Amino acid sequence: MSGLLYICDYGNNSDSDEYEVENKLPELKRSKKLPVPNLSHIPAVSVEQHIDNPDLHNGRVRSFPHVRGNWATFVYVKYDDEESLVKFATKLQNLLLGVKDLFNLCDDFHLSLSKTVVLNYHTIVPFTQSLKEVFCDSERFYLGFDNIDVLCNEEKTRTFIVLKADYFSVKSLTSLVKKVDNVLGEFKLEKFYKEPSFHISLLWAKGDHKGKLESLLENVNKVISTEVVRKLESVLIDKVYCKSGNKFYKYSLE
Repeated sequence: MSGLLYICDYGNNSDSDEYEVENKLPELKRSKKLPVPNLSHIPAVSVEQHIDNPDLHNGRVRSFPHVRGNWATFVYVKYDDEESLVKFATKLQNLLLGVKDLFNLCDDFHLSLSKTVVLNYHTIVPFTQSLKEVFCDSERFYLGFDNIDVLCNEEKTRTFIVLKADYFSVKSLTSLVKKVDNVLGEFKLEKFYKEPSFHISLLWAKGDHKGKLESLLENVNKVISTEVVRKLESVLIDKVYCKSGNKFYKYSLE
């Protein structure tokens, strides 16, 4: 009997110990809470906001607001003999009796093949690469002029006195614009004017002075037309340019 009692006691103790081990949960140690970092000594970085000041640009106003990440872009050709254009523009300004002081000499002589459009940074490379592809088989040509005209920008904030391309130049320029328009269409950007006026802006003034100048320029054109033919010779256009923000691209014509 005493042996059986020991067996029973052993069995009971073993079952009890096993039960206690299985149901005993391990104690979880709480991790210490990290202290909140002190950022008081780090200066706050404000978001840069560009405020356009026309006084810094002779009163010129942007056609669209400056936005970080947006790159103003346009395609154009250049008349390389800039010195001749400056002399011609200065002489023209002196002929504008009564309104001479309204006008300023343009600081960049170019002939646009597109409107100014907005590109995001990541689209600049594919856009300019597409231009390279469409210009690879374009022929060089001579750019000449035949008369002057008065134009206003779309916002009617500025008036320009411009030198207009002659008939033969227009044919070649129109061909280039069609190619540029195809690229603009691929990127869902606004195309050039349906009836473009191919010109180089020489003088500009704030506001809309077109009505005042049109009658005046009829007489000026009579005086200046021989000057255009004699002094401003046709120049060979063998390159097309694209400006996107502060980046410049150049494409050679055949």
